[in-house]
Amino acid sequence: MKFISEDTLNLISLHDCITEEISTEGQNLLVVFEHIDVLSEHPLNDTGNAMYTGKAIITFIDYEILESILYDTSGLHGKNGIVVEEDAQKIELEFAELMDDFEVLKNEELQTTDSYFIHRFDGSTSLKYNADFGYWMIKYKKLIIEWEEFIDKAWFERR
Repeated sequence: MKFISEDTLNLISLHDCITEEISTEGQNLLVVFEHIDVLSEHPLNDTGNAMYTGKAIITFIDYEILESILYDTSGLHGKNGIVVEEDAQKIELEFAELMDDFEVLKNEELQTTDSYFIHRFDGSTSLKYNADFGYWMIKYKKLIIEWEEFIDKAWFERR
């Protein structure tokens, strides 16, 4: 990959980014996204705008999945105004299952120390799970983000 960035998740927007695949290499988790948005403040982005990339890989070094949760709404019928956290059934789902076509809607850093980070990623699941909401939490020591090219301005920039 042409661009390689370390521990700069705060300079990337993953909103509306969809996972294509996941894999592991030893103690590392590789998450492939169909694209990411690199913010204008990122040191590898000299365009002055947040930019949409092609395929990108985020590698979590020495990782541990803390939670992998699906809010299952399949049992809710005829109810208007569903409050997911209250109404849906909270199910612990195998991480690989949750990550199949997972669309990130929000991510936040929950904790940072000298030796590790903890992040939470909220989003919608694949159609296999009715595009219900879910989230995953990960603890890791280091993060590497890689992408090949900038394609266009990010969706939230004026075009």
